[in-house]
Amino acid sequence: MFSKYEVYTTVQSIYCYPDTNILKNRLNIKDFELLKKAEEEITAVKQLELLQNPIRGNFTKTHFLSIHKFIFEDIYPFAGKIRKEQISKADTLFYPPNLIDSELNKVFAKIKEKNILKKKDEDMIFDNLAYVMAELNIIHPFREGNGRTIREFIRIMAKKMNYDMNWGNIDKKELLEASIMSIDNYTVFIDVLRKCTI
Repeated sequence: MFSKYEVYTTVQSIYCYPDTNILKNRLNIKDFELLKKAEEEITAVKQLELLQNPIRGNFTKTHFLSIHKFIFEDIYPFAGKIRKEQISKADTLFYPPNLIDSELNKVFAKIKEKNILKKKDEDMIFDNLAYVMAELNIIHPFREGNGRTIREFIRIMAKKMNYDMNWGNIDKKELLEASIMSIDNYTVFIDVLRKCTI
């Protein structure tokens, strides 16, 4: 699913074909709607595969990047790679490229330091998951596909703590609104996560 609101860059995107907003892709599709359809079909199959066989790892930055790579490798050359240009959506300016790596390191260090995956208290579990989700959202490390990658990462984190999640339980508009509000208050994701817990 493409982003619900357009991604903006201040100059011609290095990820797009010249004089267009169409992302360079392995299928060499240069029509926006055709690319959107192809991306949706390809990534839907990949996401279905992940439900059966999640990407294994230790919930590190490498693990997170591997999830993005798996979902998008058949369509985008930048799959699994941190973006190299500034982007924003609506009024939200995401982290600049030069800070992405260090900010990701902080998030994954916190997962380890706080021993998040070993927590037993339900309120604490959902608070921690909401925090990680919000932090990854504002960093927005990829040029495209951040939401899908973050949701899969959070899903398998929850699974590790014996919670099954179904993102289909939440209305897309509600999820988008929560994503925007989470920039100022990560706890808005707690309700989202609880609604998605089976």
